[in-house]
Amino acid sequence: MRNLSSNNSQGKRYQLTINNYLLLFFSVVALLLAACTTGATAGQTAATPSAVAVASATPTVTPPPPPPRVEYTPVPLDTLSPIIVQRFPRRGETLAPNGTIELIFDRGMNESATESAFTLLAAAEPPATVAGAFAWQDEGRTLVFTPAESLAQAATYDVVLTQAAQAADGAPLAEPFTFRFSTPGYLEVSQVIPADGTDNVETGATITVMFNRPVVPLTSLAEAENFPQPVEFEPALSGAGEWLNTSIYVFTPTEPIPGGTTVTAQVKSGLTDAAGQTLLPADFTWRFTTQPPEVVFTNPSDGQTLVPIERPVQVTFNQPVDPQSAVDHFELSGGGGLLGGGAVSGDFNIVDNTLTFTPTERLAFDTTYQVTVEAGVTAAAGGQGMVSPYSFSFTTVPLPRIVGTEPSDGQADVWPYTDFRIIFNAPINPATVMAHVAMTPPLPITPTLVYTYYSPWDNTFSFSFDSKPSTDYEVRLSPGIEDPYGNTTRENLTVRFRTAPLDPYYQLRTSDLVGTYDAALPATLFVGYVNINTLNLNLYRLDPQLIFRPTWEWNDYEPNSADLIRQWTERLEAPADEQSFQPIDLVEGGGRLEPGLYYLSTESPQVSDRYFGGNRHVLVVTETNLTLKAGQKDALVWATDLATGRPMAGQEVTFFDDNNRQLG
Repeated sequence: MRNLSSNNSQGKRYQLTINNYLLLFFSVVALLLAACTTGATAGQTAATPSAVAVASATPTVTPPPPPPRVEYTPVPLDTLSPIIVQRFPRRGETLAPNGTIELIFDRGMNESATESAFTLLAAAEPPATVAGAFAWQDEGRTLVFTPAESLAQAATYDVVLTQAAQAADGAPLAEPFTFRFSTPGYLEVSQVIPADGTDNVETGATITVMFNRPVVPLTSLAEAENFPQPVEFEPALSGAGEWLNTSIYVFTPTEPIPGGTTVTAQVKSGLTDAAGQTLLPADFTWRFTTQPPEVVFTNPSDGQTLVPIERPVQVTFNQPVDPQSAVDHFELSGGGGLLGGGAVSGDFNIVDNTLTFTPTERLAFDTTYQVTVEAGVTAAAGGQGMVSPYSFSFTTVPLPRIVGTEPSDGQADVWPYTDFRIIFNAPINPATVMAHVAMTPPLPITPTLVYTYYSPWDNTFSFSFDSKPSTDYEVRLSPGIEDPYGNTTRENLTVRFRTAPLDPYYQLRTSDLVGTYDAALPATLFVGYVNINTLNLNLYRLDPQLIFRPTWEWNDYEPNSADLIRQWTERLEAPADEQSFQPIDLVEGGGRLEPGLYYLSTESPQVSDRYFGGNRHVLVVTETNLTLKAGQKDALVWATDLATGRPMAGQEVTFFDDNNRQLG
């Protein structure tokens, strides 16, 4: 091979423009990377990855120098120069460290001249020539260059073929041929889960290792048994590893990892990728610490009240615990006053991560107990014990008593249809309540048949008694209502209350907002009412065009005072709290209304809501009944006399569509 000259050759020389752009590009990249990279040493050329376990194990890389500058000599225009039709590695491909470089020409070449024109350079400052051997194939059309030694990993190389290369007929290259390629980088651990330095890792957590390139091939499950198991643990862990895909390895423990233990995981150097071309250059080591045992749930909960006296105490840990260790560090105390008294004896049952303590005897009523789990409880798999003690307290149920009622004694505005509710301080036996209840007026049916409901959530007992409005009631509760343990209430309680009257209400007894009425009959409506004694009415004539208003707009309709026909007040009489009905004559003395449209508005001083239903009505007073039969393109109307039912001739009928537009 010959050395490349710079600028001292004879004749006019041209520098390839593309190399100038590449020089500028790589100079800018070098400046940017130098500004962003910390801790890089001057002259660093190797991309050797670090063995420190981090979320991303990407090594610091020094950018390569720009490609070499190659001389260019113009050739005569009539020269038929040889052409390189293919090269290996192709554009964008990497070359294995033990790979070869191939140049394929369009015709046979002068082998000695072409070999002398070929150079392989390691991209460095200064560039280093790579020695190797040549071979020719395809009758001198394919040049194969094999480096004398394996190329470096994660390195950049330049192939240069000057114009000294000639075809077998002596024709030189039209211009120099150069290209740049890289060798594959090192196999790297790109991420680990748990990450290095992670604390409180669950003892059953899987350990995941992700590599930057495939380590195992895509193959059958049977062959997967021979795949490498790349991770070693200290202390040793029981479990099995599997490859989720070609580059992700997952280790699943078959037994819990000891709690509170720092685990050192390591991927040994020398692990190769699936192609056997790149390897892990150094041991990759990281550490994580499992969570020590701790209490995550208790039953009863801390501060809970109304705890049954026969309730076992449960303590749940975040992992399976050593049974004897859990027993040795547990204590239930109390019973001698608030947190006084000694330890309570009982039996233990430990299953997996839950300790259950059942006292030998029932706990005392209305007593606060303290549960303490001392530090030091060890996991079933061993390791560090629980770091801090855990304690909680609870209070047992008191003896039963009545703490309130709804309605309460003396209440005078009770909803007319109320139930009666008894509030207890603790759970009771609902079957024992009604035998100790008496009422005045008496219950409408026997106490055993009254509808009752007991709520264990708030310890309330309710029963219905067909209450009436404006009525005085007396409920007598005698002693003897039992709790689940047979203890009884001692209160002899009397509750007196009065229900409120029904709310005032009235409604015009019409079928709808708009009604049709026979002009030949007296104009009379009926009103239904409760606790109403005065009804004010206003009757107006109504413009026929207003009949097209949507129903909801009538709530805000304000008639024109000039259209008022009659204004009057009706006196309504009825027993209190009873619904009654009364006819209303729209014409004084019970007369008839002339055919036309009318609007009737009503209001009562006893009712404040002007928007409640039934206080307005639109009347269509007519002598004619219309029956309509409509088709897609035509309509037929029968007009008959409302009084006689006979057809009426000579009537003018107007049709409107859904948008109130006149059709004919």
